[in-house]
Amino acid sequence: MGATTLLPPRWALSLALLLIGVRAEFNFEVGRRIHERVSSLLLAPPTILLQLDLYRENGGFDSDLRATDRDAFFRLNDAFMETYPQFQSIYFGLEDGVFMGHGFNSKIANYREPGHSGYPIEGADEAGKGGVASDEAMQKHYQVCVNSTAGGEVPCTMRAGVKYTECTAPAAEEDVGELGLDCALAKCEDKSSQRNCDTIDNATAREECQANVKWCSAYAIKEAPENATLGFVQRSTHCIDSSGLPTQMEGEVVKKDQEELGNCYFSDGTTLVERATEEDFALCGGNGAVCNNTFDGAYISRDYDPRWRGWYIETKRVQEPNWSPPYPFFTSLEMGITYSRPIYSMQNGRNVFAGVLAVDYTFEDISRFLQDSYLGTEVTVAIIEKEEPYYMIASSTGSKNAKTVLVDDPTKPCPNPEIRDGSCKAERIKVTELSGENELISRAFLRQQERGFPAAELVTAKTSDESILYATQSKPFTIEDMVGLDWTIMIMTPVETEDADQIVKGDVLFGAVIAVAIFGFLLCAVLVGLIVRNRSKREIIVSDWRFLSGFVGACALLNMSCLAFLGPNTDELCLLRMWLIHWFIVLALSLLFVKVYRMYRLVGSQSVRRTTITHAQAARMALPLVIMQTFILLIFTLVDPNKRQEEVTNEGSDITHRYVCGHDTPAFFIVMLIVEGGLILIGCVLAFQTRNLRTEFNESRQIILAMYDTAFICSVLLIVSNVVVEYQGEQRMLFAIGIFWTTCFASGVFVIPRLMRLKNRGTSSSRVTVSGASNHSAMAMRSAVQSRHSIATISEGQSSTRETSVVESVPSRRASDAVLAVAVADAVAGSREDGISGDEADGSSSPTKQNGE
Repeated sequence: MGATTLLPPRWALSLALLLIGVRAEFNFEVGRRIHERVSSLLLAPPTILLQLDLYRENGGFDSDLRATDRDAFFRLNDAFMETYPQFQSIYFGLEDGVFMGHGFNSKIANYREPGHSGYPIEGADEAGKGGVASDEAMQKHYQVCVNSTAGGEVPCTMRAGVKYTECTAPAAEEDVGELGLDCALAKCEDKSSQRNCDTIDNATAREECQANVKWCSAYAIKEAPENATLGFVQRSTHCIDSSGLPTQMEGEVVKKDQEELGNCYFSDGTTLVERATEEDFALCGGNGAVCNNTFDGAYISRDYDPRWRGWYIETKRVQEPNWSPPYPFFTSLEMGITYSRPIYSMQNGRNVFAGVLAVDYTFEDISRFLQDSYLGTEVTVAIIEKEEPYYMIASSTGSKNAKTVLVDDPTKPCPNPEIRDGSCKAERIKVTELSGENELISRAFLRQQERGFPAAELVTAKTSDESILYATQSKPFTIEDMVGLDWTIMIMTPVETEDADQIVKGDVLFGAVIAVAIFGFLLCAVLVGLIVRNRSKREIIVSDWRFLSGFVGACALLNMSCLAFLGPNTDELCLLRMWLIHWFIVLALSLLFVKVYRMYRLVGSQSVRRTTITHAQAARMALPLVIMQTFILLIFTLVDPNKRQEEVTNEGSDITHRYVCGHDTPAFFIVMLIVEGGLILIGCVLAFQTRNLRTEFNESRQIILAMYDTAFICSVLLIVSNVVVEYQGEQRMLFAIGIFWTTCFASGVFVIPRLMRLKNRGTSSSRVTVSGASNHSAMAMRSAVQSRHSIATISEGQSSTRETSVVESVPSRRASDAVLAVAVADAVAGSREDGISGDEADGSSSPTKQNGE
């Protein structure tokens, strides 16, 4: 009856694909390309730092990257700047405090001399001015800081709370060596260094263990107290020339976003930088050598030591390359990440940790990369942190990932983030805080979070005015062997909703479904009218006209239920379709099932054993099936209803969005297959059991023919609707046609042959001559009618014996007549229950006609 044609299409397709051994898989081409591009961006730093480290190990620097190698490093770094403009900076810090690096975007160089900050100052006033360093060797560092606004040297006085390093023990004389370390060496904190190699018996394994031990300088990181005046070793920021070297020569300074060379100014924009501090700095070569170019072009002084920065501390701890968590950069408070690589030097047979090479990416750098790649396209890309609170990393829309605010009042923006006086801080922005033109990212994230960030599924999101629909994909972002990168990439692409999954007014299928449903209803209704009109005729009585008319009437209602296919795919209509179609299917099947079962109980056994089943009893037998179906539908309405669902699929770059009706699981399909398919199967078996009855009573052929037709139509619809037809609107049109055909065909094969026999009997009754055998049949029939109640009261064993003897006492033809008599007797008695006389039930309208028979 079309029961199995209405399963959710996606489950049917999955079942079909499973049966033919095909595995369907989404093709997220856009997501893969974006992952590859971001990966290529983030794989560049490991490559550059590896090359730089190999260059150092091969003797590329005269002093193994000590202070005297500053200009050589700056020249090489300038080449990296030109090759990798997407980097924020490449730099390094050493265990003696040396720091060198370029700011690629701002076109500057940073340099720090070796030494520890936090040295005491004597004789300073309350403002920290004046005074001298208690350690005479540090006086040259204390007096060379600069006023960044208009120039002029100022003392390098630490602010309270700023960090500095202090050796826990002085270095042994033999450990100072070429590295210039002043702190004692101890085993580093990583697992390989902390192993006790002496406990290993195997000599080869012991040597390998010892070779993996690293030695680190032992110093503590402290904070400047409130009640002390301490000095610091500055990190100076320099103007640079076209070779990347610090300069203050007029007309030779490289400027940000300018092709022409210019001059080096302080921040007032008018005061030229003219520094010529002459001291025996480490840059000069040591051993008392003096030079005056250490601070050429230096226009900013900052209290900075790489050894207390997070990227340096973590790399020293793990002793392996790693990505830092996002953090605000020291210079500008911009948010970014750092890739770090430890470097080593051999000293006295020990592998000594010398420092860290590093590359910075600001989040603005990553956003700029995404903008260059996807700005002007329909694709929007956003990168967020994988863990709560889901901070922004970057996006192709250029959305902000952080804001600088005043420490004392976070509601107010920082007036000048580049002035590091401790008055400002960076606050990161959560993806849910985005608004305006970036609100789409926030809305897409919330939809992805609601669905659990499915990696193999596209999720839809709409703009705030719901004018544009986007298909969104979340893709975990990690790079093998790179610690610290744990992000989620979200890709948003605008899509249009496919309307072919619904049948609405104006569609060509709208009128077709109405026509098919109404035509099927009218055909079945006409058949019901003919059955009721001729219900007193023998051909109709022996067909159990009440249940036959009920079955055909249910088929008529099933056709009308196809009108629920019309309209959009809303939750309400999807649920209504589930109820109407499947409830009327079971109603029709239950009536047909009970009709067949009743005939089987009456005359289905070879012993002609008869059990009286009244019409009321038969009706009560059909009721549990309908109640069971109602209960099943109620359960699925509460647990797994047929509801509107979104489906977003893509093949390559083609994305399709659809609203379809479906269940979350295949459970409903399986249950309906068992219930409705089981009724059909059992009905066919019972019909087969009554196959040897005379045609007047035997409907097994009609039932089997109807069931075979139903099974064939269902199979064709299942294959066509899921393999050939893609959209639910077309599938529903096919379902309506399938329901029309199966219901009308099944109704026709039951009703039309009986109406034809009735017509034939009416036209030939006047010409019938009663034979002896016919007289015998008529006599047996009347005798059976008269003795109906006595037969019904005989015990089962007695009845079996008596009826068997009746069958054996006549030829086979008369045995069939006896069966006919018994069955008609029951039918006639049932007719009397409805007020139909025996004469009427027998097809006779007068005693004359009865006597004639």
